[in-house]
Amino acid sequence: MSTCSVSKGCFVFKPSTKKRRLSDKTGHDFRCTSNDSEDAQLRFVTCQSLWSQIKSETEINSLFLCLQQIQEDLNKQLLDNLVSFLSRSHSDFQEKTTKWTCRMKFREIPTAALVLGVNVTDHDMTFRGLSDVLQDNITPYVALLEAKDCPGIKNLMQKLMGQLMNCDIDVDSLEDEDCVQVPQNRIRCSMPCLISWYDSVTKKADSETPSKKRNSSSRHWQSPPVVVIFKDMESFTTKVLQDFIVISSQHIHELPLVLIFGIATSPMIIHRLLPHSVSSLLCIELFQSLSCKEHLSTIIDKLLLTSRFPFKLGEKVLQVLINIFLYHDFSVQNFIKGFQLCIVEHFYSQPLSILCCHLVDIKKRVYSLSHDQCENIRRLPSFRRYVEKQESGKQIELLTNDSFLKEETEKLLEDLHVYHENYVSILRCLHVFTSSLPKYPLGKQIRELHCACLENRVWETEEYESSLQLASQQLCLLGC
Repeated sequence: MSTCSVSKGCFVFKPSTKKRRLSDKTGHDFRCTSNDSEDAQLRFVTCQSLWSQIKSETEINSLFLCLQQIQEDLNKQLLDNLVSFLSRSHSDFQEKTTKWTCRMKFREIPTAALVLGVNVTDHDMTFRGLSDVLQDNITPYVALLEAKDCPGIKNLMQKLMGQLMNCDIDVDSLEDEDCVQVPQNRIRCSMPCLISWYDSVTKKADSETPSKKRNSSSRHWQSPPVVVIFKDMESFTTKVLQDFIVISSQHIHELPLVLIFGIATSPMIIHRLLPHSVSSLLCIELFQSLSCKEHLSTIIDKLLLTSRFPFKLGEKVLQVLINIFLYHDFSVQNFIKGFQLCIVEHFYSQPLSILCCHLVDIKKRVYSLSHDQCENIRRLPSFRRYVEKQESGKQIELLTNDSFLKEETEKLLEDLHVYHENYVSILRCLHVFTSSLPKYPLGKQIRELHCACLENRVWETEEYESSLQLASQQLCLLGC
């Protein structure tokens, strides 16, 4: 495993087959049943089932692609506003109304400025989802451009035309497929060529038989707009943006172009990057996404502050995930990945994780425990503290009789589920009661109160006493 080369470099050595086979035999895989873990397969299935349920509640594929209920509730209004904006811009072009005529005179391009926040790591999935929604409901002609792929205007036009000509188009309905299937390196990447291609595609589509003709209720609009998404608008070179906007404005009466700028900081960046002579060519409408902190609060509310999921995070682990979010990347997607890692680690390293299940499965899981698993329960520090508080006769039964232990374990797990239901309800009431107090002694966000409750007996803390005093003073001022 060495090299005699005197030059610096990177050398790859394939692992030994013998060592790899040995590691495969000795490595612990909690999906496979082994002598050390009788229910490894059951733990794996439980982990998969739990994560599938959590994933169905918290899928963050995109702020706009509302695949799951949480994202649909958070961003439905934003998506509706964006679709409405595109609808207005397109109808003006299609009907050749006075609005569009005036816009043609000033050569203004309809532009949506999407302020998404500084959680840049989430933006990739956000724009992918947005692109899918637009292609499914509005137009097949959507191009997603990144600054790293567009160092010059020529590169930008190549990327733009390459993506548009490979869109999901009903090629079978076109008489001349060459205009769509021409390789990118054989066409001249210019705006007149793009307009010529668009005209040929839309005219052939309009000349289809009446049974196939698009109408207002179809999947795509008739003569659909061409949407160009600048994923990271702040990273684009100023000259590239200026040249593209100026060129596009000169052909806006021939091509229903709509621009979407992805902005991480402030919409004022548009006017900082573009001079007035260029920005005046844009008819800009602002769209503000919910902040990443609001998304995090919703995710914590759906994942942790609920009795639906038996898996709970401890105070230190939860605080680490929140600190990474607040002080590192503001990425909700990374927070969920960290939560997923916690789930996998728990079910991988803890043999008793088979008991981390829903209430309906507790009895079956408990009574299937082996003697060794009962001994694992007796070794738990929390169970030892419980035994020490019992009378001597019950202590002996718990430590020697497996059947009695299983009955008691079932009762304790059922009590734990009831505790979680009561805890969440009381926590929400306490948060409503204290979140409006001056200086927020117990925190402004419910996650702060939840962490405080996990760390200590909150009713014994100075912050709790301070909250009671402030609340009583407010009640006195109100005359209650």
